[in-house]
Amino acid sequence: MLLKRRFTRLSMASISPLCFFLLRFLRTVLLSHLLLPNDLGAAVALMSILAGCEIITDAGLDRFVMVSRPDDRAQAVAAAQQIAIGRGILLGALIAAFSPLLAGIFGAEAYAGSVAWLAVVSMLGGFRNLRVAQIQQDYRYGPEAIISVCGQLAAIAVVIPSVAWLHDARALLVSLITEALVQVVLSNALVSREQVAAVDPAIRKAAIRWGLPLMVNGVGLMALKQLDQVVVANLFDLQTLALYAIGLNLAITPTSPLQAIAQKLGLPFLGNATGNPRSSRHAPLVVLLGMASVAAAYALMMGLALNRLVPILYGQHYQVTEAFCALAMTDAFLRFCRGGPNMILLHHGLTSRLTVGNLTGGIGIAFGLVAGGLSRRIEGVMVGLVVGDFLSLVVLLCLMRRHVPVATTMKHMGLLAATVGFAAAALWAGGDLTMGQRALIAAVGSCVIAIDGLTVYWHIFGKAPAVMTASRGIAMPPKRRVN
Repeated sequence: MLLKRRFTRLSMASISPLCFFLLRFLRTVLLSHLLLPNDLGAAVALMSILAGCEIITDAGLDRFVMVSRPDDRAQAVAAAQQIAIGRGILLGALIAAFSPLLAGIFGAEAYAGSVAWLAVVSMLGGFRNLRVAQIQQDYRYGPEAIISVCGQLAAIAVVIPSVAWLHDARALLVSLITEALVQVVLSNALVSREQVAAVDPAIRKAAIRWGLPLMVNGVGLMALKQLDQVVVANLFDLQTLALYAIGLNLAITPTSPLQAIAQKLGLPFLGNATGNPRSSRHAPLVVLLGMASVAAAYALMMGLALNRLVPILYGQHYQVTEAFCALAMTDAFLRFCRGGPNMILLHHGLTSRLTVGNLTGGIGIAFGLVAGGLSRRIEGVMVGLVVGDFLSLVVLLCLMRRHVPVATTMKHMGLLAATVGFAAAALWAGGDLTMGQRALIAAVGSCVIAIDGLTVYWHIFGKAPAVMTASRGIAMPPKRRVN
């Protein structure tokens, strides 16, 4: 019964992030085959502009309503909803007003009109019902899964007709607007809000105080996720941007749904462990090293297969080098690892520390601009990403060192990093490795990761007399009373 409940929760928590990634990935594949490389580059620019603007203004309202106290739940949703609607309208107005400037940043001045239409997507997004996020406190993931899947399916359904009608990157706009509209309608139809006579100003101020550091943090995230594409677009052209984006996104983007799943499960896990001193000591280490192990396994497999997957999925005219694959492997590992410290700092409400750690990654963009300009290769930009993500991870680990045993953390994360680094070096130096050589590297690396994971499991659960409860999925207190 215990295993059944855990599997059910994991499955329901996984549906929305995984389907979101897979269906968006399918849309990109369709566009890569239906549009010319230059038009695909313009579509990438549109997505980057929208994502960058939304990340910068992301106040973390969905997470605010998730961690609200039981007696403030209705007020939290009402206050957050007001802020979300205002944010969406303001952001849409700014996008429309500055669309020529935003298009020019990506060297896509001809698409300024299309950029202005992104305002509709932002405005619609503000009306999405945040009660859908709040009920996930109780492990109710079904409505979120339905809303996400239906929105993505609708977005994909209009891609082919839109390309046949418009013949260029504007087809993406039709898809984005359709997705946002369907999700807003379903979120309000499937989940009803609790009635509130008037929004408590104190709750609204609390939501704003919660969100402001995260908005600053969004600048760092935008620098990590979007500004590298600005650099590539200005150093090279839209066609090169298309190759860079689809190659790097294939390696990096799958980490987003995996981290979303981990956060859906990890935040309640950390919260429920707080009441027991023994569990509260072990829970952050479980989250941190668990994320690092999954990061190493994912990066190893994806990096070794990347140069085979890109042409298969997107077409033979898209080819990435072994150096590109090695750097993408390293960066995927570092970005995935950052999810653990972020989750722990978020759990403790240390959003300012989280912001400092993520902003550090912006250093890599400046480094990538210089390296890319000197080498005239997109791999130079990727070296900058790796440098920035490494510095960001180090800073985050330093800022959360009081919450985990430092020696144990460094020992295990160092081993995992060395495993990924060895595989990346072998891939870069070995040239065009055969499938047998790649399989050997993957097998050796997987064995090291598995052995390290078992060691961590024994260290935490073999020595600690805690068991997992069926109802909450956290470590139970020992039988004797803890004073």
